[in-house]
Amino acid sequence: MTLRSCCLISTLLILGATTPAGANCTAGDCVLVWADEFEGVALDTGKWEPMIGNGSAYGLSGWGNNELQYYRSENAVVADGVLTITAREENFGGYGYTSARLRTLNLGDWKYGRFEMRARLPVTQGMWPAFWMLPTASNYGTWAASGEIDIMESLGHEPESIHGTIHYGGPFPENVSSGNQYFLPPGSATDFHVYAIEWEEGEIRWYVDGTLYSTRTQWYSTAGPYPAPFDQDFHLLLNLAVGGNFPGDPDASTVLPQDFIIDYVRVYQLPENVTPPERIFDDMEHGNPFANGWFSFNSSIGGGGLDGNFSDLPPANGGAASLQTGWGSGGQPGYFGGFGRTNRVQISDEFSEFQFWINPDPDQNYRLEINLQEDENADGEFNPANDEEFQFDCNISPAGPCAIAGGGWQLVTVPLTEFFDDNSYATGGNGILDAISPASGGNGELIQIVVTVISNSGAAATFRTDYWSFHGLLVDSDTDGIADIADNCSEINNPDQIDTNGDNIGNACDPDLDNDCDVDFFDVSNMKTVFLTNTPDADLDNDDFVGFLDLAIMKAFFLGPPGPSGLPNDCTEVNP
Repeated sequence: MTLRSCCLISTLLILGATTPAGANCTAGDCVLVWADEFEGVALDTGKWEPMIGNGSAYGLSGWGNNELQYYRSENAVVADGVLTITAREENFGGYGYTSARLRTLNLGDWKYGRFEMRARLPVTQGMWPAFWMLPTASNYGTWAASGEIDIMESLGHEPESIHGTIHYGGPFPENVSSGNQYFLPPGSATDFHVYAIEWEEGEIRWYVDGTLYSTRTQWYSTAGPYPAPFDQDFHLLLNLAVGGNFPGDPDASTVLPQDFIIDYVRVYQLPENVTPPERIFDDMEHGNPFANGWFSFNSSIGGGGLDGNFSDLPPANGGAASLQTGWGSGGQPGYFGGFGRTNRVQISDEFSEFQFWINPDPDQNYRLEINLQEDENADGEFNPANDEEFQFDCNISPAGPCAIAGGGWQLVTVPLTEFFDDNSYATGGNGILDAISPASGGNGELIQIVVTVISNSGAAATFRTDYWSFHGLLVDSDTDGIADIADNCSEINNPDQIDTNGDNIGNACDPDLDNDCDVDFFDVSNMKTVFLTNTPDADLDNDDFVGFLDLAIMKAFFLGPPGPSGLPNDCTEVNP
């Protein structure tokens, strides 16, 4: 089940205005689409399936983590308004511990939304409570090529440390993961806390008690283009594991039984995100370039390197780390070397600019040759004989013009049309920058961005850089300053957005007075009855008078649908 827009958008996107990156349900503008408040006297098996045994029946002996428990449905009890999953020390099915594991597979499956749990955690060595998500269909292959989203994991011996993680990459053992930790106040793990993620296309955010503590925008699958694997339906899981690779086994300090108490689980549809399209190449949050696809190379006269910088950050999108790099040759001008990152990204027609932040040190003069390298033959690597690159020269000096040496943090925006086909190194390709994989109808997705450093003076080239991304512009077909996606009448200039009947189709393109999604003789008859009055529903030109101009508007729509509107409305499915 994909969460689709069903709620009204009450605010308009004015082009050029500053909008927050991503939605946040703490603002109260999300729609509840699924929930279990655990108000009954038994587990609702219309929402949850208990998983039974040691994992062998699911192809996961030891549940893939050398866990010590045997899962039973009896260990998940609904009473007094909560779900309690209990881990016990008891012999069953050849195991010394029992617990419970539940999932919503084929009962509740979603792509995108806010997924939220209010819970109390167990506290003792060997406990591993989790609230997480797995793909409903492993369309990109076995774990972790099809992904895993860990909304909340905790270790019983470190209960205040909350882990939020994604797993992706290739099938085991080619899997990778990334995430962050949140630290609860000391001694509060056994209190109720709200653990949540907000998952949108290209971004997953983690929250504890409404506090955002982690954002992930970078991942990949070896079997599909970005944003794979997190572009498919996933389902929820709740479980309390005993022992295993992550928490370690129970020991003499372990106290059992232990309870994982869940007050509720809720799923929300996020509000429509009408920010301009963005595709992040690297936000540098990792602070560890060489462990995240970055590389560097030296020349015959100079060299340099890369590192994370955790204190010098840009004023926007700085996060926790930037990329620090420095190059030199001992005074000789020329080619010092370069650096880059391998990261498969598709850049479709909706993207028109490349942006990056840079903070160059003073009194330096050098050129950065920024190369977008495409994998034209889709073999998974860049080969100059078969593939191609597109170059932009960014000149940095005390006078710029690309960036000013010593000018502090500067945001550089480069139209993609300014990148030229560089045949001096890469001789393959067709000379067209369309970084889309052949499987999706393009010439070859972007596989690397490589920057070469050319000194104009012989002085060193040292700078920090951050948040490399591609951006697009929102379409405004009627040039009224409101993006089509948020415009209630997207083909007629209507900056006031008047919508008298509140159906999300603006008056300027809504002569459907009987609201049947067709403009016909019935609507003409309705207008006739209010002609020469100030009836708001029929006042299509918003002049406080129903007259011949309104009748002319109705004529233009006659025997057709109202709209179009970029907002969700009752006529969207009838007249798409």
